[in-house]
Amino acid sequence: MKKIFFTLIILACNIVFSQTVIPEKYSKIKFVYEQKSNFLIENDKVYADTLLLKAEYPKLKFSKVKSPSDSTKIIGFLEIKNFNTEDKKILESNLYHTTHTIEGSYELKKNKTKLSFTRGNKALIEIFKKYFGGNYSPFKFNVVVDYNEKKIHTNYPRINYTKSFDSQLKKINFINDDKSLGTYTFQNSKGIQTNVVTLDKKYNNKITPDIIFSNNDFGVGEIVSIFDTFTLISVTYE
Repeated sequence: MKKIFFTLIILACNIVFSQTVIPEKYSKIKFVYEQKSNFLIENDKVYADTLLLKAEYPKLKFSKVKSPSDSTKIIGFLEIKNFNTEDKKILESNLYHTTHTIEGSYELKKNKTKLSFTRGNKALIEIFKKYFGGNYSPFKFNVVVDYNEKKIHTNYPRINYTKSFDSQLKKINFINDDKSLGTYTFQNSKGIQTNVVTLDKKYNNKITPDIIFSNNDFGVGEIVSIFDTFTLISVTYE
């Protein structure tokens, strides 16, 4: 079975949070995550980590260059003009399914979180117009994580389904002493995948996207996979 791994590079990252003082009493925690594809499109080129390019485009030969967004990194790139129809479909699908704004609300009394997913943004609209010949359809859905029932309810516009914690919980393998950085491994349709997770000690462990962990003492600050990245961008209290 195909295995998907990526090199763990620990870098200093600056995550900008809304300036919030944690009150002594509150009943609700609101938070926002941004999910982005790890493909970067700039000047008619597709940039990405070489492992991502190998995974998605194993038959295409890519060139290496300094990352346009981080000059300390060497990554690969492909010219979009050389993509055939199938190559474009792969890129289109990745961008469409990994671009979300996720607004979460955890209610302490109910011990339940509601996550509202909004797919796409203005930048993605422009990319679809330029490279894929049109717009994408607006799409929203929500996920309810019930910690009492230990169930995750996913509600799409036309279909709903429920999964138990037992089937979805991920265990973090910590790589530092304060348990703020680690990896977790799971199997999906693409094979065995390992992601990197960073926890933030300032935040409650219920602050997380729809990925639930069995052993996180703190909120999730970032999750990085070979395909995409989740970043916590704000936390507020009511």
